[in-house]
Amino acid sequence: MSPITLRASLLAALFCLLPLSALAAPTLAQTRFTDQAGSSVSLRAYQGKVVLVNFWATWCGPCREEMPMLNNLRDRLAPKGVEVVGIALDNKAETYNFARQLKIGYPILLGDSDTLSLLRSLGNPAGALPYSIILDRNGKQVGSLLGRLNEKNLEDTLRHFL
Repeated sequence: MSPITLRASLLAALFCLLPLSALAAPTLAQTRFTDQAGSSVSLRAYQGKVVLVNFWATWCGPCREEMPMLNNLRDRLAPKGVEVVGIALDNKAETYNFARQLKIGYPILLGDSDTLSLLRSLGNPAGALPYSIILDRNGKQVGSLLGRLNEKNLEDTLRHFL
């Protein structure tokens, strides 16, 4: 048997031994993100609230345009149990400088190289931005929204889960 054939056979045997879950994309609940201080954060920290998770980047025009609206919406609905969490697919310095410029009050976390795969597993096969998902108070995904958000429709949708 040639070395290449032997290597292919060994890899095939290895994949047969792995549980299917090891090959699947991580779930949102399993995924860790990084906060501004460099700490690892899970979205489980927001369980008990209705959470709008907004995936964005500083180079994404519609993302930048909707952030002030998301900030205002969060300020209005936070007392009722709504949280907005931004997950940036960008570098740390640009992300936090931009959020500081806009005076964004909601949590901004950083994604990593696996975040694009996560987006696809959450119902965004193209990995397009902005992309938002809604989590109910138990952390279950109950909606997804692709593209720039409409404030009235978003508020009505979030209120439905309160």
